[in-house]
Amino acid sequence: MKKLAVLLAALLCASPVFAGESGVLKLSLWGTKAIAVPHNTQVITGIDFGIGSAARSVKGVQLDLVFSKTNELKGVQSALLGKANHVTGVQFNAINLSDGYVTGAQFGFFNSAEELHGVQLGFVNKVNTIKGLQVGLVNIAGNGYLPVMVIVNGRF
Repeated sequence: MKKLAVLLAALLCASPVFAGESGVLKLSLWGTKAIAVPHNTQVITGIDFGIGSAARSVKGVQLDLVFSKTNELKGVQSALLGKANHVTGVQFNAINLSDGYVTGAQFGFFNSAEELHGVQLGFVNKVNTIKGLQVGLVNIAGNGYLPVMVIVNGRF
């Protein structure tokens, strides 16, 4: 317990080091309502943790119970519902949504991306442009060798 208190105190005292627009730690209740170190910011370089959170950019980990939303993710995202327009990293959500590209992996029951360079693993996987592999019960790829496949689909 003392170690945790010392760590939190050190983070708070070091907040001037993180001056600028990005934050190193964000504790979110819902959406953009949050407590962040050094201030409530939409650009996270570190950890975004909460019940549901939204940020403009996350470089690090976005870990939430209900939903995680960001425009740009470089790292890991995990929640029941995860939405990131541009992903470089991994999404571990029950439902993964991306209106842009995913470079990396999506793991969940339903995975959806506009463009995928990597892997989708889930029950239903959907992508418009794929350069990679889909593994699941139903795999939909707009530019795949076959548009709809069971078990495995992909294009390299």
